[in-house]
Amino acid sequence: MLTACSGLPQLDLSEIIVRAAATPVVVIEDTDATPVPATLSTAALVKRRSAVRIGIRYDAPPLARVNEAGELEGMDVDLAREFARRWLGSERNAEFVQVTTATAAERVARREVDLALGGLTIQRSAERTVDFSIAYLGDGEAILTRVGEFTDFRSLARRRVTYIDFATVVALGDIQAATNLTVALQARNTYQAAIGDLLDGATDGVAGRLRRLRVAVAENSALSIPIMLTSEPVAIMLPPDDSAWADLVNLTLAAMMADGTFRRLHERWFGTAPEPLEVIPQPLPPSLASLPNTRAPKNTLSDIRAAQGIRVGFDPQAAPFSALNDAGQPTGYEVALVREMARRWFGNPGRAQFLPLTADQIADALAGGTVQLAVGGIPRTGQNEQRLDFALTTFSSAGVPLAIALPANDSGLRDLVNFTLQDMLADGTLGRIFQRWFPDQPLPAIPRWLGSEPGAAALLTGES
Repeated sequence: MLTACSGLPQLDLSEIIVRAAATPVVVIEDTDATPVPATLSTAALVKRRSAVRIGIRYDAPPLARVNEAGELEGMDVDLAREFARRWLGSERNAEFVQVTTATAAERVARREVDLALGGLTIQRSAERTVDFSIAYLGDGEAILTRVGEFTDFRSLARRRVTYIDFATVVALGDIQAATNLTVALQARNTYQAAIGDLLDGATDGVAGRLRRLRVAVAENSALSIPIMLTSEPVAIMLPPDDSAWADLVNLTLAAMMADGTFRRLHERWFGTAPEPLEVIPQPLPPSLASLPNTRAPKNTLSDIRAAQGIRVGFDPQAAPFSALNDAGQPTGYEVALVREMARRWFGNPGRAQFLPLTADQIADALAGGTVQLAVGGIPRTGQNEQRLDFALTTFSSAGVPLAIALPANDSGLRDLVNFTLQDMLADGTLGRIFQRWFPDQPLPAIPRWLGSEPGAAALLTGES
């Protein structure tokens, strides 16, 4: 089966670095094979070479591809160059290294690149070896149709649907099994050919990547996307256990969303404004020069394994997220979330030990190890982002995301908390706890990560 990008130049660039602006690709041999010391920060590497090394896919239009002139282009390419301009003074301080969906996580984890992008989606398997930025785009599998003809998958039953990539076939198989409905599948080698068939009436739908189909809709008002098969958050892959670097990436990305730069890039490559996504309010990116040259990875998982329990800081004045009840016991929405985590991790919700803290004590208590998690309606603002790490958002207050706070430089603990939240989201527990405390509000739109392994229990036992 040919891929959607089979018409692109076939380049073997797995072991090279590409420096590219709006010029033809220049190839430079990658000779730096020396392992990076574990204590050296990503910021130190960038400062040392005066360049940010970016892993980029070449097969993810309109986010990243090599065009017929041999130039790298796409929204993610422009995004990476904007990072280099803001951090190092010029977009020419971006070095591009080709990665694929199969190699990106490995190259980031080995710190051969400082970050990777190009339509990379958050998946549990990758989350175990790398970290991810905030999501900046929604992708997934979807079905493109002619305007007004179909409203859902049921209305498309037994009609002709054209696909291009194998991943789409998997998603179509899942929805056919779930609905007990079928469509007549036919294959095409390229999106251009499939969309031409749709406009000519030779097919009733085109199933494929949402980012590709959105461009078609922007270019032709006769087309629409009424059916989503999967929803996948797109984010930037980052080295694990380096919170200062993640803060720089996240806050720069949030600043670009706030000042209109991200919108302009999105409109250039998609023809439309970006869809609303969770953002970090009041982003104040630090300078690259101010970031530490060393990092100190933590391993809280080993401590909680040994203790078979976890210490949780809570603000007793932060109802309904955390408070003291009439009996003087901790209560609240986030308290209930953590107790459920403790039940899943240790078989007993009482293994979560709650220690009262004021709001201004939480950061120091997490940094010093007095507590290993903290709750109390803590907002994920630009200022807090540089003092704390955060789990997935579990509440949004007037557009400000609130989340469980975590110690910096501890990707393993964050994985444990986030994987458990994903499990609770999937089995409905998170929704039930939320409705108990907020019966008149909808659950925040927490993005679901693809995959179910590794499980949170495996992380805690060290078996993954």
